Amino acid sequence: MDVMFVSPRGPKHKYFSFLAAKLAFNSNVYDFSFRPCFRSKSIKLTSDEVSEGIEFHFQRKRVKYHFPEWLWSLIRHYYTFKFRYLFRRFSGLIDRHKPKCIAIFNGTRLPEKVIKTIASKLAIPVVHFENGLLPDTTTFDLLGVNASNSLPRIAAFYADYATRNAGDSVIEPKLVQRKFNRKKRKHAQHANFHLQLPKTFIFVPFQVLFDSQVLLNSPHIKTMRELYDWIAFSALNCTDQTLHFVVKEHPSDPHRYTDLYHYNPRIMFSNKNTQELIEKSDAVVTLNSSVGVESLALGKRVFVLGSACYAIKGITMPVQSKYELSQQINELGSWQVDLSLINKFVAYLKEVYCIPVSWNEPNQVHLDDLSRRFKQVLNSQG
Repeated sequence: MDVMFVSPRGPKHKYFSFLAAKLAFNSNVYDFSFRPCFRSKSIKLTSDEVSEGIEFHFQRKRVKYHFPEWLWSLIRHYYTFKFRYLFRRFSGLIDRHKPKCIAIFNGTRLPEKVIKTIASKLAIPVVHFENGLLPDTTTFDLLGVNASNSLPRIAAFYADYATRNAGDSVIEPKLVQRKFNRKKRKHAQHANFHLQLPKTFIFVPFQVLFDSQVLLNSPHIKTMRELYDWIAFSALNCTDQTLHFVVKEHPSDPHRYTDLYHYNPRIMFSNKNTQELIEKSDAVVTLNSSVGVESLALGKRVFVLGSACYAIKGITMPVQSKYELSQQINELGSWQVDLSLINKFVAYLKEVYCIPVSWNEPNQVHLDDLSRRFKQVLNSQG
């Protein structure tokens, strides 16, 4: 087998089935449902690998739900059983079909961690799919996604990059808007979230509380309330009394921060269009949201508080503490973005790294690009 596609049932599974049917490779698509299986005797699993494999999935659920401790103990036992079962099932499938590469989405949750554990033992390359870093694109990466991806982290690399359209702007004029969680659709339309914006402000997009970007790639800030505290500290110590901060809750996050809406007069909550908030802001502060890349593409100064593939000095301003953030905001007037460097960074994303067109609506251009990339992976395997 050339490519083994594996995903949960749903839109991603349909997408992988579409690829298996359209791409000229020997491939098949599998899901994570429970089925009778036999373990490959040649692939062993240790208790430490199980514990590591379930940890993020378990912690994510703990942040998302509030159950009594006795129930969490049962849930951990269930995840341990599930990991061992999926390992047994897929070690047998992989041993039988011997795929040259395996394709999954994201790779941080329990089922995908099983696949990566097996693939690592057998030295099989794993292609990680995910939403693209630029609007209407898709990620295809052998190392991982988000902060674990393969993008070079040195500004000089992008300074030396020769764009295919030298001199032309690569900035995307229109961003893709996120859909609001069904629990927040009506809430998001409240008039208080659509007031006139301050004349000068820094935009702060909140992220989904239980997202891997927060739980895995944000060493200094683990909740949006902590992020708010950092912003409040900067507001308190800001030398420019006219500067405000505008926060937008993540549309996909069902959680509401009601007690913070009017807690600080310098910090305003808004649900205006994200592109409008970026374009009218003086700068953007983010943990590691995709809004960070979108803000770069729109020529904005970006402070990055977490681990991110774009936390590159010279392209953005990586920050390690709330004191450093406060200091950098006070020095905001002393630096501007290097538009030439940012254009080259975005051009590299557009021309080299990202697959054109979102996986939600693949077309022939998307398929052609994927075919080329899969061929490179397969050829490297002999």
